[in-house]
Amino acid sequence: MTPMRLVLIAGLFGACTVGETGSGGRDSGTTPIDSAGETDAPASDAPAGARLVVTFTSTPTPGGGQYAPSNVDAVWIEGPTGTTFVKTIGQWAATRKGNLLAWNAAAGPNDVDAISGATQLTYATPLTTMAWNLQDRLGAVVPDGTYTVRMESTDLNANTAAQNNQGTFTFVKSAVAQSQTGLTNGGFTNVSIQFTP
Repeated sequence: MTPMRLVLIAGLFGACTVGETGSGGRDSGTTPIDSAGETDAPASDAPAGARLVVTFTSTPTPGGGQYAPSNVDAVWIEGPTGTTFVKTIGQWAATRKGNLLAWNAAAGPNDVDAISGATQLTYATPLTTMAWNLQDRLGAVVPDGTYTVRMESTDLNANTAAQNNQGTFTFVKSAVAQSQTGLTNGGFTNVSIQFTP
């Protein structure tokens, strides 16, 4: 019976987008999905299907880390008013998440928005993909404007954020769809940003 439960749990998490969980509990900004794929999401002002999908691969840190090729990663959104933290949309780390120094500084010590998985065991494969429902950490739909997608990755016990890979990309939330592909910045490659209003 236990293996079947594990498969069911893995199946539920596999069907989730970032900002959603398959386990029932509700953190700020999460939407549980039941075994039939139905959500009990609160109504929002976002049009059905509005979202941002981000895909990327990471590379070794400039100095090469002692844990390479294993690496921990975080992806978060900053708002149109500069460096205002909006929401974590992906985080792959367990024990070593404290080494994601820029993300920790932006998100704060109690951020649990998007714990997407454990430490990644390789840089390039598979492509890492996450989707964001355009809501902030309190569940409110964010206003139109230019947003920054921040990425951080490390394969070492970093002392400063500058030791880690730091990728920065922007997109405009508006009534117009946007597609950016083949982006590279700060140790992140194969970056794709797809915005659907």
